[in-house]
Amino acid sequence: MSDVRDVAAVILAAGQGTRMRSSLPKVAHEIAGRALAAHVVKAARDAGVVRVVVVVGHGEDWVRDALAGEDVTFVRQVEQRGTGHALATAREAFDEAPSATFVLNGDGPLVRPETLRHLLEVHAAGPHPLRGVTLATVTVEDPTGLGRIVRDDAGTFVSITEEADADDATRKVREVNPGLFLVGADAWPRLDRLGDDNAQREMYLTDLPALTLQDGDPVRAVPLADARETLAANDRTELAQLEQVLQARIRDAWMRSGVTFHAPETTYLHVDVHLAPDVTIEPGVVLRRGTRVAAGATIGAHAVLEGCVVEEGARAPPLTYAVDRTFSGS
Repeated sequence: MSDVRDVAAVILAAGQGTRMRSSLPKVAHEIAGRALAAHVVKAARDAGVVRVVVVVGHGEDWVRDALAGEDVTFVRQVEQRGTGHALATAREAFDEAPSATFVLNGDGPLVRPETLRHLLEVHAAGPHPLRGVTLATVTVEDPTGLGRIVRDDAGTFVSITEEADADDATRKVREVNPGLFLVGADAWPRLDRLGDDNAQREMYLTDLPALTLQDGDPVRAVPLADARETLAANDRTELAQLEQVLQARIRDAWMRSGVTFHAPETTYLHVDVHLAPDVTIEPGVVLRRGTRVAAGATIGAHAVLEGCVVEEGARAPPLTYAVDRTFSGS
């Protein structure tokens, strides 16, 4: 793999998310105690991204508040003219184009750093390292509403076709575009060539790969094994699905590190909770905002703790509700 030192990420967070039926922009809604967009920022940072640019628009102030304390640069998309236009807007944040830039959806909080690192490895390998576009694909049972991945008879990537512009044969394709891209520095000038001759009259970022191929640069379409990584929240039902997947992921990680859950599926954890080995969590527990539980401690059934410290060997009794409290082991 080539040595890549200036990896950036552009997070698209300008959409209104009308199906959420909320005054709050969808990327500012929380799961596991953190805004959707903040999960994406964390994944990018953990993958080695050195600079994060967030494109804001609708509900800009809420998004800025949701990312307060994060080391990000905000760029305002005054007029929402599609994902291609959003990425073009982000150019003003860079003095010169990074050698590699992730383009991530602000409402897609389940993407793993390992996946981003893998895409970067693919992008930096081969005969034209760091040029062109590398994109993720997933195969789903129901591709309704998603852009289809079009390949030729040899299985080589040809284009992404949005559903509104697809013919009947293309609509049957189940390999889809989840909106996870990695672009080289050569991609930025091509954004000026994106048109809006489509059903939505928008500048599609999904047209960029076809332009890249026309120019003789590579497009690498990388299938992901776990389609759940690319799930996004368009309404409250999907938001709950994201929460469910992330909670299972958090609990599994703690169990593998030595924590016992009597009824894992009944436990709710914020992402910044810390549990030591040999902690026991009884059914129905809720642990919020930085709660820390030391080795050998037990959290009783249906306890709700926020910002608490449970010392080594201590027990938080069942049905406890506590904020910023210390439970002593003595």
